[in-house]
Amino acid sequence: MPPRRRGRADADFINDDPGASGSDGAEGTQDVRATPRAYQAEGKSFADLSPEDQDKLVGRIVRRLLVRNVSRVPIKREELSKALGTDIPRKRKLLQEVIDASRRVLRAELGMDLVEVNRRVAHRGGGAGGGGGATQSAATAAAMGAPAKAYVVISSLAPELRPEPRADEKAVLAFTTVLASMILLEPGARLSEDRCFDFFVKMGLGTAGAPAGAPVVHPQLGDVRALVGKTLPSQGYLDREKEGDGWVLTLGPRLRVELADSDLLTFVEGVFGEALDAANRKELELRLSAMELGEA
Repeated sequence: MPPRRRGRADADFINDDPGASGSDGAEGTQDVRATPRAYQAEGKSFADLSPEDQDKLVGRIVRRLLVRNVSRVPIKREELSKALGTDIPRKRKLLQEVIDASRRVLRAELGMDLVEVNRRVAHRGGGAGGGGGATQSAATAAAMGAPAKAYVVISSLAPELRPEPRADEKAVLAFTTVLASMILLEPGARLSEDRCFDFFVKMGLGTAGAPAGAPVVHPQLGDVRALVGKTLPSQGYLDREKEGDGWVLTLGPRLRVELADSDLLTFVEGVFGEALDAANRKELELRLSAMELGEA
C-alpha cells in the first residue's frame, strides 16, 4: 500500500496519544484501554482502520523505536507486538503492516531507516580459540535469545548531511572499526576474547603481564572489558559466544548494517597497504559473504 498523505505536523503525529506506551511515552506496558476501538472489532486489517487509528498504532511503534534507539540496543519483534496492545485480533498480520507503515514514516519524516536484523546464537564451524563444533552455552543462549527478528534504527541521510558525532562517539566508532578488522582477519572471522586483549596490549591498550581479566581503562572508551564483553554485544555490534573456557567474538548484525563491507575492506587495505594483495582481499570478501549467508 503506498504511503498515505498525512495532514498534520510531524511532531503532532509522533507525540499523539503519549500514554499509549506508558504515562510518559517511554517503554512500558501497553494500556489495553488505549487500543483503538476500531481494532477491537474482529477481522479488521490495518487498511480498514480510520486514518486516526492508523496514526495511533504507527505512533506507538515509532515512539518505542526512538526510545530504544537511545541505548542502541536492537528491539525484538515481540516487544513491538506488545506496544500495539493486548486485545487486537489477527495481531501477527497487523504488526507487520504497522511496522511497514512505521518504516515509511521514519524515512519520509525523520530521515531514518528501520532495518531488520537477526541475532546469530549458535556456533557455526571452527575458528580461532580451538574446539571446533562447540555450541553456545545455555546461559549465553538465554541472554541473547533464540534466533528471532529484531530491528534497529539507522540514519538514511547522506553522510554529509548527518550531524557531527561527539568525541566519545567518534572514539567508540574508531575502536569498533579496528576491532571489526581484527575479527575479519582471523580464520573464520572468529577472534577469541583473550587473543583480542593480547592484541590490545600490543596497541598500547592495557599492560603487558597484567593478570587475566585485569581492568583495561581508556580515557574516552571507559572500561574496555565492559565495552567488548557487554555493551557492543548488547547493541548488536558484536556477537559473543562461549567456547570452551573462553569467549569468541564475531561481527554482529548491527555492525554489518552500519559498516558496509567495502568500507571495512578499505580500512583493512589502508592499514596493510600492499601487504594485502588481491588473493588476500578475495579471501576476506569470501569471509564476509559467508557471514551474510550464515555460514561463517
